[in-house]
Amino acid sequence: MSVWIVIDGDTAMLTDAGGPRPEAFTTALVEARGATLQWDVTASTRFPDAEIHDSAAATAWIADVYGADMADAVAIGTTGAHSLPGGADLTDGADLTDAVRRLATLTWARTWWPAGVYTPALVPELLTAETAVAADAVAHLLDDEDAVERAVRDAEHAPAALASVPEALRAEAQQLGEAIAALAEDHGIALQPAVIDAHRDDWALAAGAPSAPDVGIEVTHGTAPVRWSDVPAQTVAADSDARWSLRRVDGAPHLHVTVAAVGAQTGSASQLRARFGHEDLGIDLPLERRGTAFIASAQVEASVVLLPLDQRTLWVRDPVLAAVPGPPEPEEVRDNVREYAVARLDDPSASLAERVAGA
Repeated sequence: MSVWIVIDGDTAMLTDAGGPRPEAFTTALVEARGATLQWDVTASTRFPDAEIHDSAAATAWIADVYGADMADAVAIGTTGAHSLPGGADLTDGADLTDAVRRLATLTWARTWWPAGVYTPALVPELLTAETAVAADAVAHLLDDEDAVERAVRDAEHAPAALASVPEALRAEAQQLGEAIAALAEDHGIALQPAVIDAHRDDWALAAGAPSAPDVGIEVTHGTAPVRWSDVPAQTVAADSDARWSLRRVDGAPHLHVTVAAVGAQTGSASQLRARFGHEDLGIDLPLERRGTAFIASAQVEASVVLLPLDQRTLWVRDPVLAAVPGPPEPEEVRDNVREYAVARLDDPSASLAERVAGA
C-alpha cells in the first residue's frame, strides 16, 4: 500500500489517506526509486508531494529531500507531520530538491508547454538537451537505470539548436553543448552535427489565428475549446478555440474546421482529427496542416444543418492520446498555466529553452 508525503507550507505530512490529484497539465513529475514526486508548476512550493510505493527503495534518497526525520518515519511507517529541512539541516549538504524539480519542470515543459498566439513555442531540441543534463545530475535517484542514456539519445539533434540561440545566451548554450557532448561520449552515442536548420526560427513565432473559409454561403458557425490533454504539446494553440462553420457550396452543405497551429510543420501533426456532433453521425475528419492552421473540409448530409444547438459539438484530438471525449478542463487553471509560462520567458532561473523563446 502506498503512503503519501503531502507538503503544507513548511511542514511535510506522512499519511496513508492519499494525496492531492491536481490537473495533469499543471503537474511536473519525476519517477524516483520507490516513489513518484510531483509539483504543481503554478505553485511556489519548493518541495514535492510524493506517493511512496516502495519504502525500502525510497529510503536511499528521502533524507536528502525531506530530511532525516521524514526518512526515519517512512522506514518505520509512522504517519504524522515533520518540519522540512533547510540549510544546515540537510543531510551532508546534499540537497537534491532543486535539481529534481528542475528535471520535473523540463519534463513538464516537453509535455504541456502552452504555446499559442501569445506564448511562443519552445525549441524541442533545447529541452531534450537540458533534460538529459538534468537527469544525469540526479541519476542515482531515478527509478529507471537507463533514463539518462535514453535522454541523451533524445537529444541527438541538440547541437544545431544550440548553435542557433541568440547571441546573449550563446555562452550558456556552449556550456550546455559541452555537457551533452560529454554525456554522449560516456554513453557511446553519436550526436548529429550542428547544421543549422533554416526553418528553426519557426519555433519562436506565435501561432497565426486562422480565418474562416470564404467559399460558399455561411449557414451557421461556432467554436469549441481544445482539451490540452487531447493533443500533443506545441501543435494546437493553447490559447485559441477550434472554429467550425457550415457553408452551402454549390447547393450542398459543407463542414469546415480550422484550428490555430504552432511550431514547425511536422509529420506527427497530421494525426489530429476533428469529430463534429455525436459519434453516430460519422463526421470525423483528418486535420491537415496548412500554414498557421490545421484545416478540414467535407460535404455533409443536409440534416446536419438542422441539428439542435446542443448537438453541434466539435472535438479535436490525437486518437493516440484520447479515445473518448473528456470533461472540459478548468479555464481558470489553464489561465494560471499560461501566466506561469509567460513569466518563465524572462525568469533567470528558467530553462535555456524558455529564455530563448522569450528572447
